[in-house]
Amino acid sequence: MTNKTKLVRAGVTGVTGIVSAGAVALGIVALVTLPIPGFVGTPPALSIAPVPAVQQRVCPGPLVDVLSQGTADITFISNGQPEYAQASSEDNFDNSWLNAPDNQSGVVYGAPQVISVPPAASAEQAPLLAGNQEQLLATESLSGLAAAACTEPANDLWLVGGSTEVGRTTLVMLANPTDVTATVTLEVFTENGYVDATNTEGIIVEPGEQRIVSLAGYAPDVYSPVVRVMSNGGQVLATLQQSVTRTLVPSGVEWVVPGAGLATQQIITGVFVTGQADHERSEIGDVISDLDPGIRVVAPGDKDSKVTVTLLSSTGEKTEYSAQLKAKKAVQLPLTGIADGTYTVIVTSEQPIAAGVRTVQDSLTDATAAPGTPITGGDFAWMSSSSFLTDDILIPIPQGTAPTVTFYNPGRDTAEVTLSAQGQKDIVLSVKKGEMVTSPLMATTNYTVTGATGLLGGLSFSGPGLGSAIALNPANVLGSPITVYPR
Repeated sequence: MTNKTKLVRAGVTGVTGIVSAGAVALGIVALVTLPIPGFVGTPPALSIAPVPAVQQRVCPGPLVDVLSQGTADITFISNGQPEYAQASSEDNFDNSWLNAPDNQSGVVYGAPQVISVPPAASAEQAPLLAGNQEQLLATESLSGLAAAACTEPANDLWLVGGSTEVGRTTLVMLANPTDVTATVTLEVFTENGYVDATNTEGIIVEPGEQRIVSLAGYAPDVYSPVVRVMSNGGQVLATLQQSVTRTLVPSGVEWVVPGAGLATQQIITGVFVTGQADHERSEIGDVISDLDPGIRVVAPGDKDSKVTVTLLSSTGEKTEYSAQLKAKKAVQLPLTGIADGTYTVIVTSEQPIAAGVRTVQDSLTDATAAPGTPITGGDFAWMSSSSFLTDDILIPIPQGTAPTVTFYNPGRDTAEVTLSAQGQKDIVLSVKKGEMVTSPLMATTNYTVTGATGLLGGLSFSGPGLGSAIALNPANVLGSPITVYPR
């Protein structure tokens, strides 16, 4: 009796399985042949706006000369003080100074500046804050124009620029505005590959302090270094100061500030080119002389990569070429096939890369210099890759030579950008998809910019024998709302 019961149950189960299979088959046929109702489900989502926090920017501080004391100790001394331009959407932003134990000039002339502003008591968004600095020198050891943005500190930064060849000095400047000690490690990539040196680890930067070290102590006699700066503990602002001396004549000085970080596409906008006819070349190869402009690129990963370089002019003309990168080896590609003017440089790669652009300005003589301009042995500018801008930003302009702003639009729609300044007529720029526009600005003026969402921008200063540039920074992205989708 029990065995029969089991048999019957098994038979029923088998029939049920057959019927179910048939039903599924009929269902599939119905799905294929019958129209499906157009119902689309909307996943639940929650937009979370972070509580507005204190905004902080760090300015690199003054240009410095190297002072040698014996054979082991190296100290530094400032050559004057930069001119700072700072702006905020609030009136109560504050200035302070970092200690600079490696600089013999003291706090007043030798320290980086920190600017900060707290949010208003009832504010729903973080306040806007921006700063830029500029310094013009013509001394026996340093000559040229240098400009840099005051930027947010971070724990991972990429610096594309500098050289430690004979006659070239590159300093790594590490500023820690936080209340926590920062332990900094440097990774250096050169034309010879990755620098495997144990002495790049464990640089201690105390809270509220700036330290200065020579890059030649980590990577001597290289012409195309790329420096990654990583910190544990406190966040830092890392900057390079590069200067060039040719046959005892100072021939340019510049700050190199962090770029946008590793990505498969790097965009450098506001690249101004002068005297290009003297640097034109037909072949695409490594640029080894710093008398020529170049695009420095490194793929720091373990794989080689093909890169495509696009040079976009303000008139919409494009020049494009491709090159191969060896993993971990920095290469300098030429600015080729273009005339003098302002450009956006787009470097696209199969692997994540860091990139920057160097341009060169001819030397000045008594015949070519404008009245009051220092006679120099020439100058150069390093331009860092840009980050995507938010809708509202501030652009404070320090005293500089012919300030010019550039916006590039990689998006789908035309952008209408408005620059407003007290006592001046608004500047309205229409930036079409895939194009760039430039506009002159007034020195010592603070501009409020609206409509820049999704654009990239640069601020350049250029004149006979002088040049420098600043990548425009977005407002604090950590203060932007985020959308959360529950699983």
